[in-house]
Amino acid sequence: MNTVTPTAVRGRQCAYCGKPVAKHLVRCPHCREGVSEVKIKAAPPAAKKRQLSRGILYMLLALAIRYAAAQAGTMNLPFTIHPAVTNYLSPMLFLGGLGLALYGFLSRATA
Repeated sequence: MNTVTPTAVRGRQCAYCGKPVAKHLVRCPHCREGVSEVKIKAAPPAAKKRQLSRGILYMLLALAIRYAAAQAGTMNLPFTIHPAVTNYLSPMLFLGGLGLALYGFLSRATA
């Protein structure tokens, strides 16, 4: 059983009539509409230089959230902060930032 479609072998598909068009043609031979060639670039690699600073910012954000949540009782806020924020979410954000900072440091050291 052949799993390759005829359009994949011969070229691309016309956007107007849906029939196959050879790669070297500029116009569709069936409907005579111009078929533009779209070149797709590969996504650029992640900016590894920014990973270190982003990780440090995440760690500082986690510390600020933890401090604000711990001091919420003395600040007289109009809302309560759930204990899960201080027990689970801020440590997870801190550890995620630490991992991101370590990844950025190691990628800089090996580059």
